Amino acid sequence: MGNLLNPGKAAAAAAAKQRQEQAVANDRQLAELRAQDADSGASRRNPRGRRLFVTDASSKNTLS
Repeated sequence: MGNLLNPGKAAAAAAAKQRQEQAVANDRQLAELRAQDADSGASRRNPRGRRLFVTDASSKNTLS
């Protein structure tokens, strides 16, 4: 019963491995998208957050 509530090092290692594999998959997907965009002449940049949707970011105090 204790193993169900506290999986221990094995679960932590599996979660870390999954996060690492997901990061690699995300990087590969982004590289593929950028390669496709390079072929089409478009550009893809990293998102900068919700401030993109505000006309004057300096006048807005909160991002809600």
